[in-house]
Amino acid sequence: LDAKHLSKVWKIDFESAQRTLDTTTQHSQRKSDPKLSRNYGTNDRMLRYKRINDYFFMDTFFATKKAGKSSRGNTCCQLFVTDKGFVYVVPMKARSDVLQAVKMFAKEIGAPEAIICDAAKEQHSNPLRKFLGEIGTTLRILEENTPWANRAELYIGLIKEAVRKDMRSSNCPLAFWDYCVERRARINNLTAKSLFKLQGSNAYTTLTGEEGDISNLCQYDWYEWCYFRENRNAFPLNREVLGRVLGPARGEGNEMSQWILKSNGNVVPRRTHRPLT
Repeated sequence: LDAKHLSKVWKIDFESAQRTLDTTTQHSQRKSDPKLSRNYGTNDRMLRYKRINDYFFMDTFFATKKAGKSSRGNTCCQLFVTDKGFVYVVPMKARSDVLQAVKMFAKEIGAPEAIICDAAKEQHSNPLRKFLGEIGTTLRILEENTPWANRAELYIGLIKEAVRKDMRSSNCPLAFWDYCVERRARINNLTAKSLFKLQGSNAYTTLTGEEGDISNLCQYDWYEWCYFRENRNAFPLNREVLGRVLGPARGEGNEMSQWILKSNGNVVPRRTHRPLT
């Protein structure tokens, strides 16, 4: 595609067509087939996913087997991070779920210029390479025995330490560590740290260009007591019930919904809740 052709089909002047090509992309290109002897491919992932002009590092970290699986059956997490500190985590039941974690990352965050990982087999499997190629993301593999080159290693340590502090100070059962990890990643992204690269902003705004909102994070501490509305309670049972807050409920209810631990041990998403005082 050149400016002359675009000027013709859009019926605009040549200079405007040239500026348009300089400020837009064409990730999906089709070669002309005068006979149409076969169908074009159906892959349009490079257009469906949001483009991110940044590099992401990724790695997997595990919870100790002594603590057992989490309440959701997770044993590990896939962590993605930029050099400016934007973190995205996906709890997983096994290390073989890396491909699904990458798909979830691309769906929710977008398709970066490149993803950088270590030489572990599950991090650069053939299905993973194929998917990243389809969305237009380059996979770069670090040399073996160079963990310091993967920025994800640093943030894994930071997230782990923050989760340890939350779990210890609240005396929370270890089975809810994955909820705490997700909450800590959100807090990390919205905290305006004194890093030169952030220029007084936070990692979320630096990546997306949008102002971050802390409405669903600033009301409760980790594992804090709350009252929530239980509509299933029939008369004369009280519908205002005690529970514990486990952080924002991603993908459940509205944006203000929180994961609430009930007295019977079940975790439910609820949008109607309030602190004790």
